Amino acid sequence: MTDSRTQALDFLARLGGQPAVAFYESGVAATVESILDGLGLERRKDSFGNIIAKLAGSDPTVTPMAIVAHMDHPGFEITGREGNEFIATAQGGVPPTSFATGVPLQVLLPDGNRAPAVTTGRHGEEAERQVRLKLTNPQDASAIEPPAAAVFDLVDFELDGDLIRMRAVDDLAGCSAALAVLARLAGGDKRPHGDIYGLFTRAEEVGLIGARLAAEAGELPEETLIISAESSRVLPGAEQGGGPVIRVGDAGFTFNAEAESALIRAREALQESKPGFKVQRQLMSGGVCEASAFALFGYQTTGVAFPLGNYHNAAPEGKIEAEYIHIEDYVGGVALMEEAARRVTDRTSTAFRRRLRQVPQDLRQRLLDTAH
Repeated sequence: MTDSRTQALDFLARLGGQPAVAFYESGVAATVESILDGLGLERRKDSFGNIIAKLAGSDPTVTPMAIVAHMDHPGFEITGREGNEFIATAQGGVPPTSFATGVPLQVLLPDGNRAPAVTTGRHGEEAERQVRLKLTNPQDASAIEPPAAAVFDLVDFELDGDLIRMRAVDDLAGCSAALAVLARLAGGDKRPHGDIYGLFTRAEEVGLIGARLAAEAGELPEETLIISAESSRVLPGAEQGGGPVIRVGDAGFTFNAEAESALIRAREALQESKPGFKVQRQLMSGGVCEASAFALFGYQTTGVAFPLGNYHNAAPEGKIEAEYIHIEDYVGGVALMEEAARRVTDRTSTAFRRRLRQVPQDLRQRLLDTAH
């Protein structure tokens, strides 16, 4: 039987083999659905192609929890052709050097294969965010009918010591972490009390589009506690190898203490049972995540982030390289969210809240004595 750590890494490797750009997430989506089917979990798609999985809890009166992650990554959409070159428009926050000459790409073909290509320079005005590209093998051109997707020619998945390197850690690590949590909960001896959802969204990199539409439509019950599972750039206080980050907010929103309390309670339980278990807590202001989309529509939200190197493939000195996270941050994040799913019912019983509620009698009396 596969152990949970190996399973979590296997899920991530499988997703990494499916390059995706906003609006071109079909390969990732098919893999997510295949994994969910293998786990025997209920799943459906909404009108916009977001995938919603559900693990029924043992008590329908308990507040549900959802882990939300997105299936796309910054890349390009081929929108036209001029002679033997194609014109592609950036989808999401690609590095500025993406528009230079000589950047290796892979064009996604309809049959699932990839055609190697290289950029030949910027097309049009800078604000249009377009680049020209040509195929390495001209005979591949006949298989490409715009629109089509193109991604950076970087490693799908690689273990490098303590690091996981991928073209798209963001946000395949969030998707695979959600799947791993669902797998652990479904395979455990005791189901969680409340329903647990996994929501796998589309087109996050161009404005949280899938998440906003799912939240707007109320695809999750309105009382659901939302955890956005993301990889977010390394910041002071959110360092690689220091454990997963409980994300108290992003560049746009401060998140909700009620939702976060499930993660805080989980942290306490894990550190009691596993001395040395690492968890960080930080405002991750390097970008906006899907918790903000759900907060906008009235949901109680929080987040778990994996500190990310080479955010959006932007490496030092203008290089374009694979993103990377620390293995223990990823595996720890899975454990933290699994425990949070089991702690929804006692989430308000954190040590911090208990301390605040219990005012020492001597200090209470001293204030009474000195009030007049």
